[in-house]
Amino acid sequence: MYVVDWLHKQALRHPDKPALIDSATGEARSYRQVDERASRFAELLATRWRLAPGARVAVLAGNSADYLEMLYGCAKAGVVMVCLNWRLPATELAPIVDDAQPSAFVCGEEFLAVAAAALAGRAALPGLVVRGAQAGPEARPAPGTPAGRHRELSDWPDYESALEAASGRVVEMPCRPMNEAWYLLYTSGTTGKPKGVIQTYGMAFFNAVHAMLATKLSGDDVLLAALPFFHTGGLNLYANPILFAGGTVVVMRQFDAGEALRWLETQITQFLGVPAVYLFIAQHPRFGDARFARMRHWSAGGSPMPMALLETWAKKGVTICFGFGMTETGPTVFIPDEATARAKPGSVGKPVGTMLARVVDAQGRDCAANERGELLVKGPGVTPGYWNNPEATQSAIRDGWLHTGDVAYFDDDGDYWIVDRLKDMFISGGENVYPAEIENLLYRMPGVAEAAVIGVPDPKWVEVGLAVIVLEPGAWLDQASVQAYCRERLAGYKVPRHVRFVDALPRTPAGKVEKPALRQRYGAAT
Repeated sequence: MYVVDWLHKQALRHPDKPALIDSATGEARSYRQVDERASRFAELLATRWRLAPGARVAVLAGNSADYLEMLYGCAKAGVVMVCLNWRLPATELAPIVDDAQPSAFVCGEEFLAVAAAALAGRAALPGLVVRGAQAGPEARPAPGTPAGRHRELSDWPDYESALEAASGRVVEMPCRPMNEAWYLLYTSGTTGKPKGVIQTYGMAFFNAVHAMLATKLSGDDVLLAALPFFHTGGLNLYANPILFAGGTVVVMRQFDAGEALRWLETQITQFLGVPAVYLFIAQHPRFGDARFARMRHWSAGGSPMPMALLETWAKKGVTICFGFGMTETGPTVFIPDEATARAKPGSVGKPVGTMLARVVDAQGRDCAANERGELLVKGPGVTPGYWNNPEATQSAIRDGWLHTGDVAYFDDDGDYWIVDRLKDMFISGGENVYPAEIENLLYRMPGVAEAAVIGVPDPKWVEVGLAVIVLEPGAWLDQASVQAYCRERLAGYKVPRHVRFVDALPRTPAGKVEKPALRQRYGAAT
């Protein structure tokens, strides 16, 4: 099977329809404009830089219409786009650059300093600078960065000027094989060194099909894209599917709860956020009076959704369909329908479309209903593997099944429930403890705004729980009150032995709580 140029097809169908809108300025670009600009970028890749199909171009830039144009320009030229995480320091970007081996580089001007440091000591590359964002402290050369390397990047041509210099001839992407790489998304590294997850044209196609099946997504939809585009949730939930369908994507350059509320109340019909995004919107002063007249479908994923947060939104008449997926699965595997989401809050429902799922025990045997084990996933949405990492690929994908590392079970109706990450589970006195269960309870405790639980060493019980809590403004709690609240509602071995209070929880760029950082800070703090 082959994948066609969906952007070009939509530009032919309704050339003047808005494809991309900047959420801050309201500037809109039509399908005709986006298709033409993507073609100009493709011409630059193939003609000016002479990049052969399969070559990589690294992009270190924030969310913008330009970013999506570059993605589709890479498709037209057959070049693989490497989506770099702009939140990483140069020391973490450098090994990713070494792994991907890009032949060219596109950089937002606010990230020139970190790019220069990441590229220090490496061969010079052709590149472009995306102008427009306000340059902050990051724009100054980092200590130890060769001045010449920073000047070299600053002298790269401007992205807009480079597009203007191209011919403007619209290029239609040739039909691409399903298994051909389109872009690379590097994992956050919460389980170790970041790995480049190959995203193929087939994965993007089936993810769009699955999104359409699960959410009834269509060309009439308007999406608010609030997650970063270097993350699978940003690109694939549901920016790419919306563009495949001929809808409109409203691009947030950076998440702002007030700005998100303004759009959600007026024009948006589709929205997906991680739990932290829903939490920040719910904490905004205008949330109580907000009305979402046009909103048609609410989705969430990325990490367990606290029941208290689901209930907060339910009081507004909002049913959040909490799904499950991974960078390695394209990402859509589960999205429950609204009836299931209401009847079984927290369930991710049944596998979508062509995706298959199993739950297995430690010996690899299939689990019975309501028995916890590791979730395995199979289907055309699963990545063929990790870039330049056959060992990690073979470890993760066995007999065609992706081992997710998530603890899950399915109930008597066949609906699935995600319990926690295997790596987050700890054993206290011989009993399995799942932090997500305790976190769910803590979110219900008056005065608690956010909570995370980790396992820490203990001389008697091997491991015990440590809760890290962010309090609501003006609230006061101490360790004893938290433990008393939990002791009334949980088995004794699940009650956190230690409690720490902080101003904010560390988070990954995807909005997940960064538990390795908590373990590093508190792992020996017993």
